[in-house]
Amino acid sequence: MGGRPKREREVEYYRVLITRVSIDDWHAIIDKAIRDAKSGDAVARRWLADYLIGPPIERKEITGADGNALRIEIVDVDSTNSQD
Repeated sequence: MGGRPKREREVEYYRVLITRVSIDDWHAIIDKAIRDAKSGDAVARRWLADYLIGPPIERKEITGADGNALRIEIVDVDSTNSQD
């Protein structure tokens, strides 16, 4: 399995979490989040959505110094250095 190794603190937090929060607890937490979301709680809606479909991808528009669109030019380096 790739990635960085788990830090000792993360391992300890995870151990505590799985020993203290039962499946029934999670059901109750999720049920409350669903009720709250249906009642208009934006935080509950976001929490559920983030777990169900993942957080939205942040998109940013990048402009030039003058506020206009950036000009992107693609140059084929191989063809410009060719001696043929």
